[in-house]
Amino acid sequence: MNGDHLSEQIHPGWNALVQWLSDPHCMDISIDKLPVVARSSPGAGYGLFSLRSIEPSAPLFSIPAQALLNSLTLAPHYPSTRPKLTCTQAVSLHLMLHRSVDGHSSDPLFGPYISVLPNNFDSHPFSWLWKKRHDPDSLSLDTQLANILPRRILEKLDKMTLLFEEDWKRTQDYLRNNPTLLDKKTGTRIEEDYLWGWLNVNTRCVYHRLAKTRSDGDNMTLCPILDFANHTTKPPYTTPETTRAELWDTGPSAKKKFGDNFVLLSPSSAASPAEELYLKYGAHSSATLFSEYGFVSNPDPAEQSDETLGGQMDLGSVIEHLFERRGVVGSWMKDVLIEEGYWGDWTLHSSPAPAHPSYRLITTLRLYHLVPRYTQSIPSNVDAYLQDWRDTILGKKYIISKENESLWRGTLKKICESIVNDAVEGLGRTAAIDGSEGSPEWLDSSRTFVSWLWQEEIDVSTSVIGSLDQNEEF
Repeated sequence: MNGDHLSEQIHPGWNALVQWLSDPHCMDISIDKLPVVARSSPGAGYGLFSLRSIEPSAPLFSIPAQALLNSLTLAPHYPSTRPKLTCTQAVSLHLMLHRSVDGHSSDPLFGPYISVLPNNFDSHPFSWLWKKRHDPDSLSLDTQLANILPRRILEKLDKMTLLFEEDWKRTQDYLRNNPTLLDKKTGTRIEEDYLWGWLNVNTRCVYHRLAKTRSDGDNMTLCPILDFANHTTKPPYTTPETTRAELWDTGPSAKKKFGDNFVLLSPSSAASPAEELYLKYGAHSSATLFSEYGFVSNPDPAEQSDETLGGQMDLGSVIEHLFERRGVVGSWMKDVLIEEGYWGDWTLHSSPAPAHPSYRLITTLRLYHLVPRYTQSIPSNVDAYLQDWRDTILGKKYIISKENESLWRGTLKKICESIVNDAVEGLGRTAAIDGSEGSPEWLDSSRTFVSWLWQEEIDVSTSVIGSLDQNEEF
């Protein structure tokens, strides 16, 4: 590959970004200290590529703390408030006020960095749902796409909606008390631009110790250069270096106003020149990757690794509805499950073999069938009634009874069969989305992602049905 061709593929904002990191932030951007470049990556927009041979597990680059975009670096530039804005709210607000216009942000603090953030999140499922809710009668592509999503994706997006609305409401209150901040705003699309900022935070922020305790929700930052790295499930991949604040569990030193620098370590094996360098976003299910990041990893086994979760399904609302239909008895059983720590997080898994329900799901369905379906009142002697079920949790008994095992396994099989039927219909609706000339470039990949999600439901449910039919022990 010749140099001219490489130059054509480099991200158009790259040079301005690294110059900004050099001046005013004093980062060493020589090839020794910054041996990477952001350039075109087939099928993934842009990616992070090595400029030279890179030794394994060594510092790849160090981003100065003051160049990180987070609650600490923004605090000196905004009026204080009680309660203070969360990191998500503060960064989303700043991005809203300084969103790029024609690929350029005029923000004097982080302009060159904001300029290389995504122009939009049109391909993100949360955007589809947000646009549909703001125009429910529309026949737009966004509405069509929102209407073909599997139920488990919609459930995750509904939870995200609650978080977004909470953050947006708090930010609106803050702006009402500080109206002059809007004088900095470019454009008039207030909520839409806030959503753009919020999705940048949710898709690109990484853990970075900024607070005294590890559990603090503000231990996060946007990091220049890092967010060009695409996700992978297969080693080798880059990893953030543990900061001193995290290592000693003390939070940032009082001498470091903005916390520690962000250092990224090279992959565990040597990288060659022009090799793409990846980041692992986490051990996430396909549903989580799609709901939060807007993509799904290739389900082809050749593209997977031992660290991949495999096919997985969350049966959240399906199981909740089972108990709702039991009325008073169902409410009581729900309370028992909450008290014992088994309410929610009910999943099916295709691996490791045999395909199986999670222990939490088995325990929940055992309780569901402990009380006969015709019973409409809560048992009088609750503790005695629950003893056999509790004994299975404690390991004192393997099962409640053969009848109970048969009943819960039968219920699970019916659930899986219903999921397969719905997924087959979902695949058909997804294929019917018009991808004709004039459609956005991202449509084909988005349809593929949704199809993979529907197919995962078929594969996982069919595999669990097979395990049930073969009387596999779980």
